[in-house]
Amino acid sequence: MKFKLLKYLIITVLIAFSGCSKTEIGKKDGPKIIALSPSLAETVFYLGSGDDLAGVSSFCSFPEEVKKIPVVANVTDINTELVLKMQPDVLFLMPSQKDIADKLSLLNIRTSIVSQESLDDILHSFEVIGYELGKAERGKFISDSLRTLAAGYKKPLTGKKIMISVGREYGTAVTYIFSNGRNGFLNDIIELFGYGNALDTDVPYPKIGVETIMTLDPDIILDLVPSNVNLSPEELLKDWSLLENTRAFKNGGILIFSGDHTTIPGPRIFDFIKELKEKGL
Repeated sequence: MKFKLLKYLIITVLIAFSGCSKTEIGKKDGPKIIALSPSLAETVFYLGSGDDLAGVSSFCSFPEEVKKIPVVANVTDINTELVLKMQPDVLFLMPSQKDIADKLSLLNIRTSIVSQESLDDILHSFEVIGYELGKAERGKFISDSLRTLAAGYKKPLTGKKIMISVGREYGTAVTYIFSNGRNGFLNDIIELFGYGNALDTDVPYPKIGVETIMTLDPDIILDLVPSNVNLSPEELLKDWSLLENTRAFKNGGILIFSGDHTTIPGPRIFDFIKELKEKGL
């Protein structure tokens, strides 16, 4: 029964929101929007309002259509003159961009700060952004449906530890990684599958050396590789040869995942959750 319910919800979401990454050509009935992060821009597209995006920030690359939208900001600064010329109805930002929001408020530009830091934040962001887009019902439906799907993946505690690599040198022996502390959506995801975080720190993305990795000796290592790294899974796995005596290496527990969707806290994070399930987590 549980499997049938999950299958029904998956089909329902796919039918109701197929094509949400691309809105109807020429249809611009919604508010004029600016989104200042890749994840926020992806969420706008997923809700079916991509054609209403007038501006985005640097590094926005998905879906393909977003590359044609003018870039008005980077992570820490914004072209206020261009934004004023665009006269957006709402501008979406991350909590870390509060300084930009404060600057824009002095210019009477309406902003909405949207958190996507935790898995629950990501789910709630569909409702927050959907409301601003005039699509509150759609946003809540997506949020509720994906929340149910995520709950279907939940497993009891395994007693095993996972370490996450979100950045390193590729194509050479691993001597350090940027990992993930016990916070944020990546930590939430490994806990969803019943694992603990091998790294006991609240620092979001600490840099740790190979000696520390060996000492912590995690059961599984998730190697999250950016889409611009053109190496095969075999080549990427070979990079970990210095850790051949760790449990993760010995037991085939170094799992390679390629694609920016693994580290961008938007709609595609649920594709990553599905990939983890398919890898046996």
